[in-house]
Amino acid sequence: MNTKVLAGCSTPFGMGGLGGHLQFICKAMETVGVEAGVYCRGTPEKPGFVGVPNPVWDKWLRYTPVRWLPSKQVYWNGMQFDKAVADVYPSCYSVYHSFPGFAEATFRKVKANGGVTVLEAATTHAEDVYLITEAEHKKRNIGGNPFSREWMERVMREYELADYITVASRLQAESFLRRGFDENRILYSPLGIDTARFSPAAEAGEAGRDGVFRIIQVGQISIRKGYHYLLDAVEKLGDPDIEVVLVGGIGWRSIAKSLEEYRSRGVRITCAPGDPLPALRRASMYVHSSVEDGFGLAPLEAMSAGLPTVVTDMTGMKDVIDSGHNGFIVPSRDTDALAECIALLKGNEDLRRQMGYAARATALEYDTARCTRRYAELLKPVWNVG
Repeated sequence: MNTKVLAGCSTPFGMGGLGGHLQFICKAMETVGVEAGVYCRGTPEKPGFVGVPNPVWDKWLRYTPVRWLPSKQVYWNGMQFDKAVADVYPSCYSVYHSFPGFAEATFRKVKANGGVTVLEAATTHAEDVYLITEAEHKKRNIGGNPFSREWMERVMREYELADYITVASRLQAESFLRRGFDENRILYSPLGIDTARFSPAAEAGEAGRDGVFRIIQVGQISIRKGYHYLLDAVEKLGDPDIEVVLVGGIGWRSIAKSLEEYRSRGVRITCAPGDPLPALRRASMYVHSSVEDGFGLAPLEAMSAGLPTVVTDMTGMKDVIDSGHNGFIVPSRDTDALAECIALLKGNEDLRRQMGYAARATALEYDTARCTRRYAELLKPVWNVG
């Protein structure tokens, strides 16, 4: 009898970082013949998918002061999703995959029925995430940390309930091992991307033809993603030909205000929510200036699109960068080092081209088909697949 394997996450399937991660897990299951059951928001009309409605308070939240408290929204959303899944989750032996903040009640039900729990870490250890982002928000005097101590404590309980914790980078693995986690509970397998879709522009040299040197960063425009360090570096250079393209949503009012302040000081900024591919094909380089990021699919997609990529040493993407060959690794929060990399790449088109080709070659090693097979091989014993 096949083991029932299910997965849940409070995002639409295939959308955004977590939604893409959820889709990756399901593709891995397909490679070894496991039929996944999925709980998520906005479910596609497919067998085995169960839609979890948005919380009833979601509509009126925008009319209350809580709309400016993302940490409350993240915490409450996770609890509501988890309770809704636990209420309908089958009372039988199963393997359940979920993500931090969305799993506690369901994990308890799975364990009560003798099942196996797998937590997809998505970030470094929750304590790192909370402490780093809290310190950064205070340093910048910007409210709205999306992570709260309540959230961190909830995730710590999920860690205890998890039989296995999957990580996609060595940075993540090290953050758990430092806290005494048994290495046998930690399953390491990098995530993958659609390299056919995220391909370079059809015509080489298309980027910058209008005289604009575009630096792109994809992901929520947030303190955790370190957008401000990128803008500080560009402001330091004072080069009017540089434009920063930020592809992602703005979580709260204080960050929108900070963008206007940068613009008033002469930094060219374009915000372009939606599909990042057109913007990637018009860009000259990619910067991932995060102060904490477990892996980071967006930089890998940029590399696949042929962009030299600069990342910080506080993102799992440093596993993928061969500094000086396909991009650069800079210290987190080091504006000077970031500015130097930008100036070097802007001033040397041949180097940009060489690094772009090398970045594309590296990204091909992380194609979804290859990475899902690797993940499936790692999880086969957990899924009881021969």
